[in-house]
Amino acid sequence: MDLLNLLPFLQGQPEIVQRIIIDMFPFAVAFVLILALRVLLAAAILRPLRMLVKRTDSDVDDRLIEASLSPVRLGVVGLSLIFVTLIFAFDAQVKDIAVTIGRALLISAFFFGIVRWFEVLSLQPDAFARVTGWTIPERLLPFLNTVVKYLIIALGAIFVLQELNFDVAALIASLGVVGIGISLASKDTVENMFGFVAIVSDNPFKVGDFIKTSSVTGIVEQVGMRATRVRQLDQAFVTVPNNQLTNAVVLNWSRVEKRRLDVTLTFTYSTTADQMRQVVDAIRESLQQTEDVDPESVIVHFVDFDSSSLNVRVIAQVLLADFKLFTAKKELIFLDIMGIVESLGIEFAFPSRSLYIESAPESDSTATAIAQSSEGRQGQADEPRPATQ
Repeated sequence: MDLLNLLPFLQGQPEIVQRIIIDMFPFAVAFVLILALRVLLAAAILRPLRMLVKRTDSDVDDRLIEASLSPVRLGVVGLSLIFVTLIFAFDAQVKDIAVTIGRALLISAFFFGIVRWFEVLSLQPDAFARVTGWTIPERLLPFLNTVVKYLIIALGAIFVLQELNFDVAALIASLGVVGIGISLASKDTVENMFGFVAIVSDNPFKVGDFIKTSSVTGIVEQVGMRATRVRQLDQAFVTVPNNQLTNAVVLNWSRVEKRRLDVTLTFTYSTTADQMRQVVDAIRESLQQTEDVDPESVIVHFVDFDSSSLNVRVIAQVLLADFKLFTAKKELIFLDIMGIVESLGIEFAFPSRSLYIESAPESDSTATAIAQSSEGRQGQADEPRPATQ
């Protein structure tokens, strides 16, 4: 077909303009056809699916159809490019390039669709446990979803590059060298990320727990990818790198089921043996009958003759994990013990020393004579001496 007859306005144009327009006209027509096919094919594919999913009660299929819209359009562009290129009489080189790009677009659309579907479905703990038998902590799901998503993107990029005739092996090798350099430069960041995975998977603590380590003591407020944020008792906000927490000994006070009461009572040496038996039995019986105290754990014994006291060791497990409730119960127990001690007429001891003198001091007359003798010697020493010639 003669384009000069088809396009009369070209006859009055310079030859170079005619040549450019004639060469570009098939590409323009092909572009218009591609856009038209993109709209028509996308509608032909998605409209029946939308009609089908409207009959269901679940909204998951609706979200999947909406997520598939962009991948389908991209795939239709690639398919239209291949179709239009085969219709027009382009050069072999142009056809090869167009077909290669079209196939690359189809591959991209496929992996793009997988990514969009994965964003809708993502990893669910219950579904993953049914399929694999493994249980995933919910706090680890955002991290795993991100990792899986980028793995799909990386796999799709490898297939696309291979379709575009890139040397994927050499590219991966070069990226490996670059990755080693980046990993060495970001060694702490990588360690902190693995520390986050370890914290979430091992679950030594969670947000809201009161923990104690060699470097920090306080309430966990946030567990991030790089660091964990802890609010100390003085309200200072401390950021601790995750790799330090994974290598540290962590004491989690929020995980205790009961708390230990361990106190030593000190009584004066004026306490008799009968009084000591009575106070030990009375304290033991009182603790065994106290609410929220494990009676099997009660230990009350006279254990030591100290330098200034008779010591009684009192040990019991209080079945209260909350610190405030434990201290309140501890107060009631101590008040009961004080009442028992007062009722038996026993006194608590405090650090003191007693001084014993083996012989009595000299009589007052002897002391007075010694004092006068001392004053006389002092007076003689003060008298002026005669000058010597």
